[in-house]
Amino acid sequence: MLNIRVNNLGNIKEADIKLNKLTIFCGENNSGKTYLNYILYELLDKRFTLRHNIFESIVKETKENGSMQININSFLKDNFDKLKNSFEKHFEKSLDRFFSATQDSFDDFKLNINQTLEETQTSFKELKFNEELSIGKNKNIVCKIIKENDIEVIIIIKDIDLPSDMYVDFISNLFFKYIFRDMFHDTFLLPAERTGLNLFYQELNLNRNTLINHLQKSKINPMDVIKDMIVSKYPQPIADYIEFLNDTINLKKNKSEFRELNTVLHNKIIKGKYQVTNDGISFLPYKTYFKGNNHQPKIDLHMASSTVKTFFSLEFYLEHMATKGAYLIIDEPELNLHPDNQRKTARLIAQIINKGVNIIISTHSDYIIRELNNLIILKDDFSSKQKLMTKYKYTQDELLSKDDINSYLLTDGTVEPMKITSNDGIIAKTFDDVINKLNSSSDDIYYTKLEELEDE
Repeated sequence: MLNIRVNNLGNIKEADIKLNKLTIFCGENNSGKTYLNYILYELLDKRFTLRHNIFESIVKETKENGSMQININSFLKDNFDKLKNSFEKHFEKSLDRFFSATQDSFDDFKLNINQTLEETQTSFKELKFNEELSIGKNKNIVCKIIKENDIEVIIIIKDIDLPSDMYVDFISNLFFKYIFRDMFHDTFLLPAERTGLNLFYQELNLNRNTLINHLQKSKINPMDVIKDMIVSKYPQPIADYIEFLNDTINLKKNKSEFRELNTVLHNKIIKGKYQVTNDGISFLPYKTYFKGNNHQPKIDLHMASSTVKTFFSLEFYLEHMATKGAYLIIDEPELNLHPDNQRKTARLIAQIINKGVNIIISTHSDYIIRELNNLIILKDDFSSKQKLMTKYKYTQDELLSKDDINSYLLTDGTVEPMKITSNDGIIAKTFDDVINKLNSSSDDIYYTKLEELEDE
């Protein structure tokens, strides 16, 4: 699991974050939760690529001899620190583009990957792979990288006349992918802005296409406009989410092994199903009684409830995109939800985790944390466990081990781990303090007024 330290990220001065099957960020507004979600999304992004000149000499020698054998332990001993530092510096310099901000916003940002040489050597020893680089319509294989035994990697170049840069890029990216393999996963982020984006993504595209048409007809310099658009573009997670919405017609051809979990979502939370067509997203609500077809007529998403608007992307992800080992990042899963639906969402999150998707959430919801605590407390065996599970309709696939959860509290520029026990669950003092203050003030107001009215 990914283990990093970041310094000077927005309001966060320092944070040590180790991901788990479920990772939770709690804290007040403007404490940096979304910032953390965003950089974790970027670090886990399988599209991340990086080139290093260490691999130029490897390509040169391989071209000369046709193949090359590399002892991974020796290679890592000589180069691990250089590669790690290169990865960290490259990431630090990419944040202005990623956040769509000026570089001086992140001048002091630092990333440290908490991964040692020994851990990397052990991890690499377990790997076996056969990667190929092919070109042309016939997919001619021009390079192979093979690892079959404990510590040896074999590189084979079949066409020495092709440019060396092509081989350097291929080999460099592959080595980075396997050396830092905790950072390369299918990752999907549900931003806090998802409700609005679900409604208006088509209008955003329409506005963009209209602008392009006007530029073609006018005397305005298109390059000047493009420069302005580049400066004001969305942060990468938002841009990726809009791209996802525009690609749902193609994505819906896929079927995920997680789609069975949508039964909970359809029947217990949104009480209906979505439909995606070229015209946009619609919702088919279930009838409250059965009479022939059990759906009411479909309605456009903008006419549906806020809960229905919010859940579209999670439902679609489970139906068409989720894979084991992937990461799902949800900014404020409680968005627009009644407390009862927040509890149901917590239980759905637990089912997703237990089926094999890792989840990262940032939340302000005491209801979600307390429901997760119920699932943690029920995980251990005790005499009345089954009776309680039956009474409150919990199922075995919802229960969570405390060892599968890391939770962090963001406050005053710091990020501190929250204690988790099998008897208490997550010790969420940030919520408890607010609840206690509210109870205290409510009691004081109520009883003071009552006492004075009785005295009159």
